[in-house]
Amino acid sequence: MRGCLALATAEPEGLLNTLNHSADPFLCQALRGEPAPWSALNPDVIPDEFLQRSEHHGVQALLFHQMHEREEWTSWPDVVRQEIEECSKQGVARDLLRRHYLAQILRQFSRQKISCLLIKGEALALTHYPAPGTRPRSDSDLFIDIRDISGARKAVFEAGFNVVSPIYKTHQFSVRRSREGSNAVNFDFHWRIQNHPRYARAISFNDAFEDSIEAPGFEGARLLGDSDALQLACMHRLGSEGHDRDRLIWIHDIHALASSMSAEDLKRFAARAVERGVQAACLAGLCKSKDCFLTEIPEELFTALNRAEKPRGMSGRLAESTIGLLIDDWKKLPDGQSRRALLKELFLPSSQYLLHKYDKSSKLWLPVLYLRQVLGGAYNRLLLR
Repeated sequence: MRGCLALATAEPEGLLNTLNHSADPFLCQALRGEPAPWSALNPDVIPDEFLQRSEHHGVQALLFHQMHEREEWTSWPDVVRQEIEECSKQGVARDLLRRHYLAQILRQFSRQKISCLLIKGEALALTHYPAPGTRPRSDSDLFIDIRDISGARKAVFEAGFNVVSPIYKTHQFSVRRSREGSNAVNFDFHWRIQNHPRYARAISFNDAFEDSIEAPGFEGARLLGDSDALQLACMHRLGSEGHDRDRLIWIHDIHALASSMSAEDLKRFAARAVERGVQAACLAGLCKSKDCFLTEIPEELFTALNRAEKPRGMSGRLAESTIGLLIDDWKKLPDGQSRRALLKELFLPSSQYLLHKYDKSSKLWLPVLYLRQVLGGAYNRLLLR
């Protein structure tokens, strides 16, 4: 575990061994498959609090799968067992609906000869979890080539979905079926592997597709290879601003991937992480996985990842900044129409979008809101991180 000791400065929220809440160690214990009688939980944690915490971590369905046939399951309060079992049933039902619509989208992509990759929770649910419903996800994520944005929009429309978000602003767009309201299944199409500018270009679509594998249960569909999937899981954990980077389902993704990989696969993964300059994020993710789930990781992997990343000069900081990514977007977008649409989304979005974003109802606010959007957007994009 020596390789993890260098991460004190990489984890601003606290020491790696410090979990956020007194229920978290018990959750990890249960998810590891260790004996977990309710009496082992901190007595200060009441059932409602435990349910809130397990829901926050996204592990209720996985908890049910791990616990419901074990003897100590009966020691858990009835209200907890009922809620977790209901969550598991809902996960199964929602997964069936999601798979139905995903198959429709993939068929349209195949007809129009558009390549895509299932990524993040959607992919891992098919390959690294005991059943797809045990890996909850609020949306299904797919990775497409930047040149296929227009074709992908056409394909999802023909599959019965509408785009419900900006196309270019956040390097992804979301689609849903309009008739389903709050029960809709969302699909997110990413044309950068990660939204955060620090990691957005770490894995190109071409490189990812070259190392991809077949998706079980979906003819012709493909997933990220394990090495790229593990790197993305680690980058996603640190690059998702505004979210708890220590959500246990995200850490369990890292654990499931790393545990399934051979020593040679992990060695290749580490070499790629160093080559791409993201070894700090990968080391942090693996250390957290080892903390929470006792993931067995060769010591030499920590040694390989525990190399200082190359110092970033002004050009490097520019390349990994928001403005640097915007410049690269501008270069790679396939035509003038898409470039103009990018600028419009960044600086002149629709009035409805602005009123909703800033929680205003009167259109009299619009001149002020547009000025705020332009000036604030310019500041954020010119800031070098």
